[in-house]
Amino acid sequence: MAAQSYKERMKAARAEARAKRQAEKEAWRRQIELMAVVRRLSLQAVKASIRDRGDKVSHYSMAQLRAQADAMIGPWLVAQAKARIAERNLRVSSNAEVRS
Repeated sequence: MAAQSYKERMKAARAEARAKRQAEKEAWRRQIELMAVVRRLSLQAVKASIRDRGDKVSHYSMAQLRAQADAMIGPWLVAQAKARIAERNLRVSSNAEVRS
């Protein structure tokens, strides 16, 4: 087999670099999505616990709610968020297959 030309080697190098950038970008996006879901779930849990105590959520500032929610974040909540994201992705992909 003949050696690749400079043009072909550069094209392959650019394609490899682009694939690496896209993989890094996708990993970063998944991490951001996970953080957002975890924070949303923890805030919902804090609000639910306030309501269960008979208090009103409006009596608390957003900073107080967020501080309580951040204190609640743990491995179990991250696992729950990952499961929720996986379920949503499965549901979205199955809907896309139905439409095709």
